[in-house]
Amino acid sequence: GIIRLFQDLGGKPDYDVIVKVSYLEIYNESIFDLLSQLPPLEQKGEITFQEDSKGNVVVKGLSKHIVNSEEEAFNLLFEGESNRTISEHQLNKESTRSHCIFTVNLEMKSKVESSEKVMISKLNFVDLAGSERVKKTGSTGIALKEAAYINKSLTFLEQVVVALTDKTRRKDYVPYRQSKLTHILKDSIGGNCKT
Repeated sequence: GIIRLFQDLGGKPDYDVIVKVSYLEIYNESIFDLLSQLPPLEQKGEITFQEDSKGNVVVKGLSKHIVNSEEEAFNLLFEGESNRTISEHQLNKESTRSHCIFTVNLEMKSKVESSEKVMISKLNFVDLAGSERVKKTGSTGIALKEAAYINKSLTFLEQVVVALTDKTRRKDYVPYRQSKLTHILKDSIGGNCKT
């Protein structure tokens, strides 16, 4: 997806384009910046999010990095991956314990038109932690707590998708706010987005 993006941007010489990337992790319902100078578990809840007047989700405190090529974007992706929370259980020696969202923000302005109009787009690449069958994984202690958070957030994600596809249901009852994952992705699941 990232390679295709930069190929498409290369075919738009009439536009000034700024590409910024960020990479966040949702671990036990806490949000961490995977591209921060501090390791995730040393960050102290500095990242928050809210909806603006247009219903767009704005994440505050998350670093954004300008990139000029797919190579630079991939380097940041790999850097963030090395900071991701991973642990071992009986079925998997390297089980991801979190959901991660790699976001590409685009700002495009025409070089031809005199208008000051800037087109803004956002692409979210989401890597979900797999659902946890506690009996099979033999999880206890911290791993059991992690599994509970993972399963709960995946359940709410499923409920959101079901609610959005149920034409008999009022859309204002979509349970976005039940988890950080679904709330942050609200403007990328519903509205005029493509998922």
